[in-house]
Amino acid sequence: MALLLETRAIIPILCVIGLMVYLSKQKKQDLILITFGLVIALTYEYLMVLSGMLYFKQSPFPFWLVLLWCALLLTLNTSMQFLNKLPWFFSLLVCAISAPASYWAGARFGVITISVPLLQFWLVYGVAWSCMFNLIMYLNKRFAQNSNQSSPQI
Repeated sequence: MALLLETRAIIPILCVIGLMVYLSKQKKQDLILITFGLVIALTYEYLMVLSGMLYFKQSPFPFWLVLLWCALLLTLNTSMQFLNKLPWFFSLLVCAISAPASYWAGARFGVITISVPLLQFWLVYGVAWSCMFNLIMYLNKRFAQNSNQSSPQI
């Protein structure tokens, strides 16, 4: 949706994020995840733009991308929880294949400009994105474990 609507997608994405938080069974965990996950993810995106790997129409990246990251992060404790159950190397592989595919789709729609050859983008961006995302998943799991240990048992 954001690829096609770009800035016109901001209100619908905000509504989806609001609904995701409202329906969340782990609101505190999700808000912690968004806080540290966004810092890591947006730093990564910024570094990729700075490196010249890709460009967005808005510099360094559009606000709708920030919102997409929020929505993606909110899926980690629900629909994408299966990634935590995979052996680490499979999780890395899934992310390394799927992440560049979504950015490549964005480039096909003219929302993103990939400024290196596609194979190079897929390898470099995919591996780096996969490592970054798996770091976020690891930290999320650690925060969840710590909050479960500090919660009083009833």
